[in-house]
Amino acid sequence: MFRRQAQPLVSGRLMKVGASPYPAGAGGSGTTNQGYAGGAGVGGGAANAFGGGGGTGQAGTAATSGVGGDGGDGVSSSITGSAVTRGGGGGGSASSTIGTGGTGGGGDGGLQGGTPAAVNGTANTGGGGGGAYNLTGANGGSGVVILRYPSSYSLTNPGGGLTLSTATDGSDKVTTISAGTGNIQIA
Repeated sequence: MFRRQAQPLVSGRLMKVGASPYPAGAGGSGTTNQGYAGGAGVGGGAANAFGGGGGTGQAGTAATSGVGGDGGDGVSSSITGSAVTRGGGGGGSASSTIGTGGTGGGGDGGLQGGTPAAVNGTANTGGGGGGAYNLTGANGGSGVVILRYPSSYSLTNPGGGLTLSTATDGSDKVTTISAGTGNIQIA
């Protein structure tokens, strides 16, 4: 009597023995006025690599064989009086070489096996966290709210709850809100 050999089951689908459980795939699409698309990944056993995350100013790059894609760069703003780039995409993970995070707080990807580990996005930049290989990806960086207004006005936080700082740049005040929940009043 002939008996058929069972095939391994991976992620709910049958696959050939020795085949990669990670097929190549396109990167996620961007959201208009928020960020660009991520880069495509590469499947194929030892060649597995994942594309970089899209940044606010540039798409993430595609992975190549065993090499993670880099995160897209963020956008520079001078609202505080100095140019600062925020919103970089996270780097892709890979089996051989990690992708780097995009300029503007994007975290680097992690290598297969977890060393080096994926890196969190930089706080108060909105940068994306690095991707991880068979592990949980890193966290994205927290965002920030920046308000610029004439120095003849004052900003208050009635009831508290916000972490904020105010500086002067020329004839304006610049208030940066880095954490919390609450209300503001400008008068």
